[in-house]
Amino acid sequence: MENNDLVPVRTCQSHEEATIIQNAMEGEGFSCVLDNDHQGGLTGVLAIRLMVPADQLARAKAFLDEHHAD
Repeated sequence: MENNDLVPVRTCQSHEEATIIQNAMEGEGFSCVLDNDHQGGLTGVLAIRLMVPADQLARAKAFLDEHHAD
């Protein structure tokens, strides 16, 4: 049985950074949504979480480690 619960794979402090990473991940076939986008993007206080299905987490982490610096 697949686990499709969404889990965080990365946090970002800006809407721009989160959107760039989301677009790159979606271009590679990941299902990726932003959590706290409206609140975090407006205030800059709350981190924006990039969420992926749990069954994509390991592959998503490997992709981010290879393509994006912290």
